[in-house]
This record gives sequence, C-alpha cells and structure tokens, in this order.
Amino acid sequence: MKKQMRSTRLFFGFLLLGGITNMLTRTHISILDTFMFSANFMIYIGLLIFWMQAVRERLLPTKARGYILASAILMIFYLLVRVLRFRILTEVVIRRYADYAYNIPMILVPTLFLMTCIRISRGEEGEGKGKERLLLFSACTLLLLIMMNDLHQLFYHRLIPLSEFHSIVGTYTYGPLFYLMYGWIVITMMTGFVILIRKTYRQNIRGLLWFAGVAFIWAGLSLLNRLVFTPLDLVRMYHFPEIQVFGMLGSFEVCIRNRFIPYNENYISFFSNLGLPVLITDEDFTTVYETNLPVAAGSGQLSAAARGPVYLNEDTKLLGMKIHPGYAFWTEDESGLHQESRRLASANELLSEENDLIALENELKAKKAHLDAQNQVYDRIAAALYPKQKEIESLLKSTSPESENFPSVLAVCCVLNAYCKRKSNLMLLSEESLPQPNRELFLALQESARFLKCCGIDAAATGEEYSGFPLDSVHALYDSFETLIEAFLPYMRRMTVSLSKGGVRLAVEAARSPALPATALPVELRESDGCFFLTVRAEGGGGR
Repeated sequence: MKKQMRSTRLFFGFLLLGGITNMLTRTHISILDTFMFSANFMIYIGLLIFWMQAVRERLLPTKARGYILASAILMIFYLLVRVLRFRILTEVVIRRYADYAYNIPMILVPTLFLMTCIRISRGEEGEGKGKERLLLFSACTLLLLIMMNDLHQLFYHRLIPLSEFHSIVGTYTYGPLFYLMYGWIVITMMTGFVILIRKTYRQNIRGLLWFAGVAFIWAGLSLLNRLVFTPLDLVRMYHFPEIQVFGMLGSFEVCIRNRFIPYNENYISFFSNLGLPVLITDEDFTTVYETNLPVAAGSGQLSAAARGPVYLNEDTKLLGMKIHPGYAFWTEDESGLHQESRRLASANELLSEENDLIALENELKAKKAHLDAQNQVYDRIAAALYPKQKEIESLLKSTSPESENFPSVLAVCCVLNAYCKRKSNLMLLSEESLPQPNRELFLALQESARFLKCCGIDAAATGEEYSGFPLDSVHALYDSFETLIEAFLPYMRRMTVSLSKGGVRLAVEAARSPALPATALPVELRESDGCFFLTVRAEGGGGR
C-alpha cells in the first residue's frame, strides 16, 4: 500500500510538472519554448510508459489487461501524432494524412474501453468469449472510411483544392462521417460506463463513486477547455489531448484499484495454501511467496535452477522459470521413476543370451536387406546413366582445355550432367513416395533449361509446375525431352518448355530442324516462321 501511494504521488507530481512546462511553452523565447515543449512531451510519454509497466506487474495476463495496454500504446500514438502534425510535418499530403491518423486513437481507445468493460462484466471465462472483438472490426471499418476521405469527402468536405488541403480551420466543413465518429465515441464511452455501473453498484459502491468522480472531473475539464480556454486562447496547463489521455488512464486505474479487474494481490493467500512445493522470488532470489510445502534450496541452487534443472538429492529435482518480475521454482519427486528404472534394469539382466543373439541376427538381416535394396537401386541408376556419362567422358577426352571450342564442349557436358543429376533423383523415387500432384518433372525440366544457358541458349521452363503423371510417364517424358534438346542443340537459339495436360510442350527457335530422333514417347512437330513446336504426349495423361 505504501509503495502504491508513493507511486501515485510521484505520478501526480510529474503530471503537474508536465502542466507547468506546457504553460512555459508560450514565453516567446524560442530556445526556452522548444525546451519546455520537449520536456512536456517526454514527461507525458514517460508517465504513460511507467503506467503500462505498472499494469503489467499488477494485472493477471487476461484479455482485459491486453485491451488496457493496447489503449496505452494508442495514447502514446495520439500524443506523438499531435507533435508531428503541429510541430514537425510541413508537406501538405503528409500533414493531411497525419490529421486523419489523429482520429485512430480517438476511435480505438473508447472502443477498447468498452471491450474492457464487457470483459469485466462477463469475466474471462464467460459466455460469448471474444465476441466483443466485433466492436473492433466496426471501429476499424470507420477508421478506413476516414483515411479514405480524399475520395469521398464524407469526413472533411474541403473548400479548397486537394493539393492545398491539410485540415486548416476554415478550409473545410464537417461531413456526416465526422458526426458518426463522435457519435461512436460517445456511445461506446457511455455504454462502458453503464456496464460498469450495472456490474458494480451492489458490490463496490466505493469504487463506483471513485469512478464517477474521475468521470465527472474528466468531463468538467474537457468542457472547460472546449468552452473557455480554447475560444479565449488562454494559457493553460493541459490541452484537450492530455485531458482525454489522462482522463481515460484515470478511468482504467480506478477499475484496477477497486478490483473490477482481477488483481495480483488477491492471490497471496491462495498461493500460500497451494498444496505443492512452489517458491516465487524476486530478481535477487529473495523469497516473495512460498507454499506450505517449502522448497529447501539455497540461493546458489536457485540461481542454477533458473538456468536448468538441478537435483537437490537423488530423488528431488528442482526446476525454475523466469516470470515477471522474478523467478518461480518448484520441485518434482522422481523416487517412483528411479524405482521403476531399477526394476527394469534388474529385468534386463534376466534376459537370456539367446534372445540377444536373435535380436542381433534380426538386426543384421534387416541391414542386409536394406543394403541389397540400396544396391539394386544404385545398379539401376548406374545402368541408366552409363551412356550419358560415357558421352561426357568422351567429349572431355576428345577436347583439349586450350582449344577454342572447349567452352562449348564444357557447356554441352553441363547440360548432360544436369540430366544425369535429375534422372538419378527421379530413379530414387518410387510410385508410393511420389506425391500427387508433384513438381518433380517440372524441376527436372527447369534445371535442364537453366544449364542450356551455358550453351548460349535462352531457355526457360514456364507455366504450371505441378502435374499428376505416374512415375513411368515422368521418366519417359524427361528422357524424350532430353533426346530432343540434344538433337536440336547445335541449331537452337531459344527454347521454352512447359507442362500440358497430356505431356510436355517445347517451343524452339532454331536455325533448322534436325531429323527427329527416336524417343520413348511419340512426338508431334509443327513449324512456323523459324519456330518449331514439339509436343511429347504421355500415355494415360496425368497433367493438371
């Protein structure tokens, strides 16, 4: 209680200091005005951050706490936008949208206040949990319309061209959206007040009176500022934004201090009677809360347990975790687990040597079967790729690195090697391991096209990537594609390849058409203006 009173006095002291610095921003001494304005802004922001930290320490992690913290962040945004709008920004468009953004906290903070009141009324586990977020959706819709005012002028109806408009008084009239916004603010605030009154007028009359007092002071200062200080342009301690921010903050604080929202201090007696060995400490490992079943550990053991589990003895494990603002520790009794471990160890010793030999024999059989299966796969891959590998070897042996055509030969080897790589990947698949649909064929075509660029050919794989061809068709299509591009390679300048419903389509720009080689699948060829269009058709379809 003393700490709370000290924090309250400190808060109001700085709030009063903020009001004094605000009055000193109109001395007409430039340096002093700037310094006082900066000090005023930093004091208000510091108070809001201080209050947010206090809320995090005092409240349980409920939705109501989340709404309150979100409101505080919006209050900071409210003050920040005001500074940018009236002190820093000069560009017309940015100032106009800063003025629109000024309404974001004006709409969202009352909405979050109403959502908090609904949570207080229903409780965290009440029926309709989370339905109050529909209010947030409505508020965001209203904000979106305000931010789009340049299009419809339903919020500010400008009297000057858009290029010059930045919400200066006298350059606009209010539209229906403006009055709808203030109607939303009044309705949400009044509804929140009514919900709190209905919830608490029988349970906590004192808290309700405090709440009514804060609301009365808040409304009085707002009216005084609006009706007296603003029209007469008088020097004042607080402007309208500060009154709204700290009036809302005061409303939330009354809710917290009068237990309208679950408060940590209510759980001390509950925690002490908890039938578990649990300990909560501060940052220095000094005990704050302790259950009736003590945790017998020193500060060194607690410090070690905060980083990882520690054994106090053979059967007792001490665990810890970081909480705000300290640590929680608890113990686990592992005597039963250790007893079962010893019993199992004794049972393992009784296993016969014959069972061990049988297990070893079965393991060796499984390994042999696995190796045999792997060898069969590797043999199939080696047999399938042997011709291409021999061709690569022959090309490299027949060409000297110093010869002029060595780069072109090396490029051809790269194309053949890309085929070998993708073909081996495909052969490692089985019909069961091939997902449907899949990208395996497209990836193979794409890699071959990429390596064709080494030969100076502008090649690409385009279009749909997924297909549903069976594995046999995938192999046949890729083999046929490889055979065709090798035939066209000496004459090809540009090529694109894509998957079709029935197979693979190639568009090739070449100097001339070679004789079509024998392929695994039938090929259709059409020519038009130096371009050759080839279609490789798969048996049974499978494209998407």
